[in-house]
Amino acid sequence: MAQHEVRRTSKGYSQVPSGEHRLEPPQNDIQGFIKIFSEHKILSTMLFVATPAGFGSHYMDMEPQYVFACNFVAIIPLAWLIGKATEDVAAKTGETVGGLLNATFGNVVEMLICIAGIRNGEIEVVQCTLLGSILSNLLLVMGCAFLAGGMFYALQEYNQAGAAIQCSLMSMSVFAIGLPTIYTNVLHQEAEWEHMVEVSRWASVLLLSIYFAYLVFQLKTHADLFQDEGESDEEEDPPDLSMGTASVTLLLATVITSFSTDFLIAALETTVQTWNISKEFVGIIMLPIIGNAAEHYTAITVAMKDKMDLSLGVAAGSSCQMALLVTPFTVLVGWFYGVDMTLNFHMFQLCVLIFAVFLVTTILNTGRTERESGVLVGKTNWFQGYILLVTYFVLAIIYFFEGPNHKHALADSY
Repeated sequence: MAQHEVRRTSKGYSQVPSGEHRLEPPQNDIQGFIKIFSEHKILSTMLFVATPAGFGSHYMDMEPQYVFACNFVAIIPLAWLIGKATEDVAAKTGETVGGLLNATFGNVVEMLICIAGIRNGEIEVVQCTLLGSILSNLLLVMGCAFLAGGMFYALQEYNQAGAAIQCSLMSMSVFAIGLPTIYTNVLHQEAEWEHMVEVSRWASVLLLSIYFAYLVFQLKTHADLFQDEGESDEEEDPPDLSMGTASVTLLLATVITSFSTDFLIAALETTVQTWNISKEFVGIIMLPIIGNAAEHYTAITVAMKDKMDLSLGVAAGSSCQMALLVTPFTVLVGWFYGVDMTLNFHMFQLCVLIFAVFLVTTILNTGRTERESGVLVGKTNWFQGYILLVTYFVLAIIYFFEGPNHKHALADSY
């Protein structure tokens, strides 16, 4: 049976397929592209079909719901291609620069969606997308990973210290989002709103400092807390593309994705009316899927191979990135455009985030034991994954039946 190796990224780890023996690197970039596309036939087909369809639907002035649907599908393979190109560039730049590249381009799709939303005045959708990406990783991805892994192993272990750090970061992000939200809802005054905008902007700068400190902590000073025992002996597969080709591919994929996200957001208003769904459902449930589909697959497959530290590194690590990198970045982008993008996520959304973080923290701190080496480990099972999935589906049902009527929108209720 084929073995699998893993590659370290700033989000945690990603799975790198290989044969039983180490594969030689492609002799040139053409062979590299052939290898990449042949190993991911579904995503490659989507890339070469859905991407032109997304552009064509926009420039042919098709109905907005078709423009939205085509570009929604197109962004999934584009996100995968960005991730692959980033890995190959990072493999040539060293651990520190590679970690920063993965941190930046690992979330570039979400960043582009948020920029497009701000430029189109869809602040509600932007905030819902940020929250939805956090919830998707905490509940959907982690739940699927626990459930899928539990189908093959009765109990699975992970490094408790690394999980505790990520839980602390999520709790801190709840604190950072919660205070501006509560502040605004307690004091309904125009002057206080202006103060809250300033607080959100400067708090975002501090959140970014926390994230970069977390990168140093995870990649340099305490890397062992986020690894499986014995993993340091594993070697990485060579990149499939050269530095120059991978850089050009990364740039082109990012530019194309920026157009696709603009087309998607521009078609959103009419689409939600036509499909009779709410913007909150699109932002919290639908949009997070397209930016992280490849990572979601990785988290589940490595969990099925009993590599729970790797799986948690993707699921919980991605949530931390969304909360500590993408969210403050989006607030600063709003500042740049002169738009009042704030950390006020409305009371219901704040409550959902609090409950989700509380549930995940409770699960990750249950069943702790100590190995003979003295390492404290946590244990998971399939039932915990099912709990997380049901919680996510209940949330999806709430937003699905909300409807497009703004008078009944949860985000407009104070």
